[in-house]
Amino acid sequence: MNLLVWSIIISFYNMVSIKFIPKFVLWLMNMNKEHKKLVNEISVLKNEQSQISIVKEFAKHTKLQRRINKLNEELKTHIRENSSKNLKIKFMCKMSLYAFSVILNFLFVYYNYHKTVLRELPTNWFIPLSWLVRWPSSQVGTMSFVFWYSITNCVAKVTTNNLL
Repeated sequence: MNLLVWSIIISFYNMVSIKFIPKFVLWLMNMNKEHKKLVNEISVLKNEQSQISIVKEFAKHTKLQRRINKLNEELKTHIRENSSKNLKIKFMCKMSLYAFSVILNFLFVYYNYHKTVLRELPTNWFIPLSWLVRWPSSQVGTMSFVFWYSITNCVAKVTTNNLL
């Protein structure tokens, strides 16, 4: 039973890391000094503008609004310029994590559990695909760890796609 639980935990860990690590890397890269400076300046100007009465000091309020709009445009162009770079980085990060995950999973299963039998099953449950359920083991009516681990990886991928 311990092996079943560990395989589920590892499967979900792999899928969650593949979802979160690229987002985290992009978040770190997007928060550079220029971006932070623009965001901070916009928030300071908005705070200053909220303290000014639009009725009493219309000119000052409008001037601040124009500066805020100008800074928002600069921020949008900055984000647009970085979007293609971010897409490439996200793609490379995801592909390298997928490759690392596949290699690590393969080595984990092959060197530790490639012939391990998890459960004895009735022989008529998976009649047309019974060879797949027991592969690489040759015992009829069993479920191998490889089959279980691949199923947990598929379930982890589907659930993390829906959740994240």
